[in-house]
Amino acid sequence: MTGPRRTAALGGGLALLALTGWIRRTHAAAGERRRALPGDELVPSPMWQATRAITIGARPAQVWPWLVQMGFPTHRAGWYTPAWLDRVVFGIRERSAARIVPELQALEVGDRVPDSDSGASYFTAARVEPPHALVLLSHTHPLPMYRDVDFSWAFVATDDAGGTRLIMRARVTYTPVWHPALVRWIIAIAFGAGDVVQAGGMLHGIRRRAEGRTH
Repeated sequence: MTGPRRTAALGGGLALLALTGWIRRTHAAAGERRRALPGDELVPSPMWQATRAITIGARPAQVWPWLVQMGFPTHRAGWYTPAWLDRVVFGIRERSAARIVPELQALEVGDRVPDSDSGASYFTAARVEPPHALVLLSHTHPLPMYRDVDFSWAFVATDDAGGTRLIMRARVTYTPVWHPALVRWIIAIAFGAGDVVQAGGMLHGIRRRAEGRTH
């Protein structure tokens, strides 16, 4: 195997190991998947939903500053996904913050949280309840296959044996433009993969930072 091929194979193997770890260690328990969370009322009948969770060795008050400053990295602190993932999958070259940014700590209900460099895609802070619940809501993430999207994204931090259990839940509803069955199938595949990759990497990024392991 040539040098470039060996490097590519090694990189692919490491990425696969990372993804396997994210899948295994960010599974929500059955009770967490079933329980009602803040923000569920914003999308009461989701057409797609995913719940993931992670245990963090820091109290909710120590996790909260990392949550409240999230947003597109050219405007806010980033989403804490690995830099290689941001660059390869999303084309984002800016890195997520590795520190708490004081000027980004004052998020209020109704504030805009950018999710693109242009600001065309964004969330609105729907619930801000420190240090336990942050709920973001977007109507600005359409795709050609659907319109009229409602997308809620909840981050719920609860006390857990001296640390924190952080639950992340995404709920989506939309109006199909393409054939509804085809849209459901594409969403199940694409959103499911995105949930594993992005949400898993994001939860681990939050945990590393809250535990003081930013590198």
